[in-house]
Amino acid sequence: MATSVTGEKQSFPGEVFNSLATFYRRRWLLWYFVQRQVTRNYRDSYLGFVWAVLGPLIWVFFITLIFSKMLGIRDRAVTGDPDLNFGLYLYCGLLPFLAWSESLSKGINCIRASSGLVQKVIFPLELLPLSQTFTSLIDKFFGVGALIVVTFIWTGRLHWTVVLLPLLVVVQMLFILGLAYLMSFIGTYVPDVGEILRPFIRGMFFFTPILWPTGRVPESLSFLVDLNPLAYLVKSYRALILYGELPNLMASLYFTLFAVAVFIVGFVLFVRFKPYFADQL
Repeated sequence: MATSVTGEKQSFPGEVFNSLATFYRRRWLLWYFVQRQVTRNYRDSYLGFVWAVLGPLIWVFFITLIFSKMLGIRDRAVTGDPDLNFGLYLYCGLLPFLAWSESLSKGINCIRASSGLVQKVIFPLELLPLSQTFTSLIDKFFGVGALIVVTFIWTGRLHWTVVLLPLLVVVQMLFILGLAYLMSFIGTYVPDVGEILRPFIRGMFFFTPILWPTGRVPESLSFLVDLNPLAYLVKSYRALILYGELPNLMASLYFTLFAVAVFIVGFVLFVRFKPYFADQL
């Protein structure tokens, strides 16, 4: 059991709530870690942080241009929108998938990669997966902004449903943050799990409707979409940004409950075993 500042031992529920309170008490430290990770890739370039905006904008523009003008690929499976540009369709599906895959890949090694902090410094370990998750979401936030800009330029319209994106991102963050805590716990005790995770992430790319529309899935395989939380995120992003539709209400409720459950399980396991992380490094 952990010991409080008064010297009294805390119960395990007390440890969990104390760890949650750490997010607020050490918010300045969280901001420092996020800022350092976000700017690390741009500090040696001439334009610096401008690339965080310019990079996604260039990427989505070229994907849109290539798939519409050079290859002539269109997604004609969407009723009422036969001219939907496949580049926009593809990029919109990539954004939630990349946020998920990056959080898992970084989370699996976040404790081992910070062994100096874990072994030698009294440090709130809860901030490590949280800062990496924030960093991934901030990076994809610029991608969403670029997608919205290019969508408006390409189609000449912008759906009002984009204002609901922050609600979706909050639930998405709970989901991938819970996975990040779970992966960091597992990766600390089983380092080889990273070798299993890489092909799993590649496989999930093809099992998620990023390249293909859900309407083309045979009924016998519909469970691949219904039970895939990434499929919900991809479809919801497209509904809000590209189609101007609201995500399915029951699916949203199920995913929200699932995201909360994943966060609780991942965070509780992380808090329960974090006192022993240093012994595994």
